[in-house]
Parts: sequence; C-alpha cells; structure tokens
Amino acid sequence: MTDQPIPAREARQTDVGLRRLATITVATTLIVWWPAFTLGVYRVIFFEQILALWAAATAAFIVAVLLLGRRAQPAVYSLLLPTAWILLTLLTPADTTNPGHDVLFWLGVVVTLAGFPAMVALVLIMVVPGVESVRRPRDNIVAIGAITLVVVLSFTLGTQHPHLLTCEDFKISGNDQPANCTQGIGVSVP
Repeated sequence: MTDQPIPAREARQTDVGLRRLATITVATTLIVWWPAFTLGVYRVIFFEQILALWAAATAAFIVAVLLLGRRAQPAVYSLLLPTAWILLTLLTPADTTNPGHDVLFWLGVVVTLAGFPAMVALVLIMVVPGVESVRRPRDNIVAIGAITLVVVLSFTLGTQHPHLLTCEDFKISGNDQPANCTQGIGVSVP
C-alpha cells in the first residue's frame, strides 16, 4: 500500500491517461496533415504516402499476428486494407478514363486518410504500455475531433496555398509547382 490518499492516485492515473491520449493525438496529426494538405494542393495523395501507410500497416500486421497469434483482435486485420487497395489497383487497368480508376482513387484517399489514424492507434496500442486504458468517451471524442480538425484545416490550407506559399516554396521543398501557385520570392529562408 501507499501512503498517498486515493484521490491523488486517481488524479495521477488520469494525468497519465490524458498524456497517453495527447501522444496519440499529436502522433496521428503529425502523420495525417501532409496527405490532407497535398490533397488540397494537388487534388491527389502522393504515392509515397499511400505506400508508407502500406509498409507501416503491413509491418504492424505481421508483428501483431506473429506475436499475438490467435489472441490478435479482429481490428488488427484492418491493417490489411492498404494491401487490398494495392491489389485492386494492380488488377485495374491504368487507363485514367476507366470509371474504376476514379473509384480506386477515392478508395485510396479514404484508406490513406482513415487508415493513417487507425494504423497509428493500433501501432501505439502495440508499443506504448497502457495506451489502451484511455477509455473515457469524452476524451476520445476530443482527440478524434482534434485530429479531424487538423485534417480539415490542412486540406483547406492546401486549397489556399496561393495565399500562403509561392512557386519557389514548392520548388525548394522538392515538390512540383502547382498550376495556380503564386510567383514570388517565397517564405523560405535562403
């Protein structure tokens, strides 16, 4: 037993739970903002982002299945969604006039934007002890709301890039210059 009163222990446990939730929220937003931004700027999610999701999800799935075996939760199988998307893409002609191309594009958008947070949550559950103890519905709603807000704001910033960034900013960062970028010196420091 400890000499601390019970309310002090409960407060510390709540504090640890909120820090875990904050870690999940920040880690997720650090990952999802870029695909949302590029979707806003270029109307596409870069293949690197989709393949990064696939690589991380596949590795997490393999580790979960090998380490947990039959104890793996059904949610672990959602980590196979990026693989399913890639297989469907391989089976569909690369012709962009094919109606299946648009369906697969939007499926890729959904898998990427929804898959990143789900994958991060599953990976954090696997690697951060006690993270699954964050169960208060209100706290989870706040975290999901914060992540969703960052995705929406990132997409919006992407659509407003002519007011924020210049063609030179895109060029210096190694990205293609969007058709409607603003000419100018840019905000990057030489």
